[in-house]
Amino acid sequence: MPAAAQMGADRLCVWKREWFMSGSALSELTAQVITPADARRILALTQQAGCRPDPVDMDHARRLADDMTCGAWDDANPAPLALCSHGAVIRGLHRLHAVVISQVPRGFLMARGIPHRVLHVPGAKTRTAADALGALGVASHRKEIAAAVHLVHLYEEERDALPWEGWPGRIFTNAETVRLLQRRYQDLPQFTPLMTALRSGLGSTPPASLAISYLISQAGSSNRPLAGEFLQGLIAASHLEPGDPRWDVRDWFLDHGVGARGRLASAHQLGLVITCWNAWVA
Repeated sequence: MPAAAQMGADRLCVWKREWFMSGSALSELTAQVITPADARRILALTQQAGCRPDPVDMDHARRLADDMTCGAWDDANPAPLALCSHGAVIRGLHRLHAVVISQVPRGFLMARGIPHRVLHVPGAKTRTAADALGALGVASHRKEIAAAVHLVHLYEEERDALPWEGWPGRIFTNAETVRLLQRRYQDLPQFTPLMTALRSGLGSTPPASLAISYLISQAGSSNRPLAGEFLQGLIAASHLEPGDPRWDVRDWFLDHGVGARGRLASAHQLGLVITCWNAWVA
């Protein structure tokens, strides 16, 4: 079965399983291209019927619109659009706004006549980046890999324009995460065993551990044993010389690093280890 057809079949199976668990009659899914005019009409019905009263995050809709113009949208959005008996949108509100903003027709799986009581239809704006990577076939550590993709990209491409303290506010859509992994960081999942070892030995966050493993290995690509020696010294402090900068990093993690979470904490930990690497190599 072609990959695109298999992905469509997988989406249908997930929808059927969720619907069955909700206890409702199964709605037939149909494929449909939604034009900007169609999206405006559905949104107008939604506003009139009042079936989706929660507010719209237009910044999020604009980010989705950017994704819709770059060719990777289908890879990151396995969930169908769900319409109630009024024709109002129950699931997919921000995607419809994105179609209007982008002025690009998009193809969706459509479920109609959805009862308002169905509990499995979430009010969240998107599925997670980990869900998007799962649709690509990433088998494990999806959450950590997605967060590390963001962290590595911020370090390599955006740290000069975006101060490190502003990194938590940088939002990545699912499609952007998918594109970055596929086009820039395809080999990043190969470093998850080293991530596990570094996290265990140093106490760094999983995204920082994976980003550190990847970036140090890339920086030492011309001398892999050198990069391996540096990371091994962080994981297990045996055989470190007095004055080795890795002692200072390990002491900091022992005092401050354990328990810190979030992108800012991961960015701080990444910066400390990269600084240590530069000092150690020098």
